[in-house]
Amino acid sequence: MATSKNDRGGKAEQTLISALKERAMPAGDDVTPDTRLNRLAEVWWLEFMDLDRAINTQRRYREVLDSYVGPGVGGLTVREATVSRLDRFLKATTAKHGSATAKLAKTVLSAMLGLAARHGAVGANPLRDVAKVPTNHKDVRALTVEEAAALRTGLRQWQRDSKPRGRKRPDDLLDVVDVMLATGTRIGEALALRWKDVDLKSARPTLTVTGTVIYVQGQGMTIQEHPKSTNSRQRYYLPPFAVEMLLRRQVQQLEATSWDVVFPSSTGTLRDPGNFRKQWRSARDDIGFKWVTPHTFRKSVGTLLANAEGMASASAQLGHSNEQITSRHYVQKTHEAPDMTALLQSFGGSTSSTEK
Repeated sequence: MATSKNDRGGKAEQTLISALKERAMPAGDDVTPDTRLNRLAEVWWLEFMDLDRAINTQRRYREVLDSYVGPGVGGLTVREATVSRLDRFLKATTAKHGSATAKLAKTVLSAMLGLAARHGAVGANPLRDVAKVPTNHKDVRALTVEEAAALRTGLRQWQRDSKPRGRKRPDDLLDVVDVMLATGTRIGEALALRWKDVDLKSARPTLTVTGTVIYVQGQGMTIQEHPKSTNSRQRYYLPPFAVEMLLRRQVQQLEATSWDVVFPSSTGTLRDPGNFRKQWRSARDDIGFKWVTPHTFRKSVGTLLANAEGMASASAQLGHSNEQITSRHYVQKTHEAPDMTALLQSFGGSTSSTEK
């Protein structure tokens, strides 16, 4: 039986009215099973922003929400967001965009549907029952003491050499590397270091990590007045090689910069971590350390301390919330069993004589 124009018009009108009602829904008041995930995302985002997360965290969550969650499942209602549908979405996201993006999409969706559950729009959060997003875990690789020495020697020579076509090379990459090797700080934290954070006059010189360099749209590079995590905001005692470097820079840096940073750009402004990485890639390729990234220095500190002082010391130095994070992501495994030959000899008898 054919549908009349009036029937089609009536259905279209009802659909429009329903959509307008949903759009006008007061944020946080009327989350129902028929609320679409795109609308739920708006309600959840207001709640998320009240948590005062780091700017880079906000940016990454918003990117995942707008680029993946919205286009992928945003048109579903809460009641349609079943375990099977969300599981298929996360598997497709993993295949197309990688595990890291899929994991963050799962985190965002779980928070959104957790909000829906609190409002009684769903009985239980379906994200609890989706399959685990696989992790492409790479073995940690860190610099040995000997490799670090060779890298520092090569980098020092690289800075002295003229670049082809007369282009000047940065002459302080090694200084930034040294502060990371001396503390285990992240690159953004190292570049945000200000002279007010450095105490070279005490019997035991220190520096304190208080922030990190980030990019804010419409504002440019700025210092976020707290590092990546709460535990990262701490004071570090400095080894002599770092103290010598900082004393030299303090004498050479006669003019104050706008931010009073220890490692300013060539024009005296905040140094962009992205630009530093580009310069580092050029240097590392030339000196034979293509595998080393700025984060490798943090892993090298973690590995050195874990092997010498134990995992607890390494975790405390890196500012991790627990030792499992340090062990899994920041300490290179030796893949060598301990020497238990004396104990294992008991299987062969108490004497070393061979059977006749």
